[in-house]
Amino acid sequence: MNARTLAATRLMLPIMILCLCCYSCANESITETENLYVASLEDVSLQNEVFELINEHRISISLNPLKNLDIVYAKAEEHTNYMIATQEANHDYFFEREAYLKSNANAALVAENVAFAYTTATGVVNGWLNSEQHRAVIEGDFTHASISARKDKEGNFYFTHIFIKRLEE
Repeated sequence: MNARTLAATRLMLPIMILCLCCYSCANESITETENLYVASLEDVSLQNEVFELINEHRISISLNPLKNLDIVYAKAEEHTNYMIATQEANHDYFFEREAYLKSNANAALVAENVAFAYTTATGVVNGWLNSEQHRAVIEGDFTHASISARKDKEGNFYFTHIFIKRLEE
């Protein structure tokens, strides 16, 4: 190998390594992205409808409408994904969600309602309103909330509706 070829190889080697690394990283990113959940239009529509029905109920009994809060949605979505993974509606790890929202969303009070297998917003809201404990949460002294609704592989919806009362800012 002559000096010119050796110099060219030394210049090309880092470029080839960089190209291989970029190709490898791009493939890993695609694989990781495939596992991320992106809410479907059906999920988002159902979430919005439930939120509106809850606020309509609160207004009908002279309570303040709830404001949506992204940080609450993140925790609701996280729990909905957990329920799908465990295949049961539950309140597992509620105290961790509560502590997180108290620390990061300035919440003084946190509560949640969960549900499974309802197919309509009216159905899930009526189910909660017909339950004394769930109704008490809906009609509680809260300022903000958010809901996550997601369908599992079998087509069953799981719901997590988290309510908070924010401290005065």
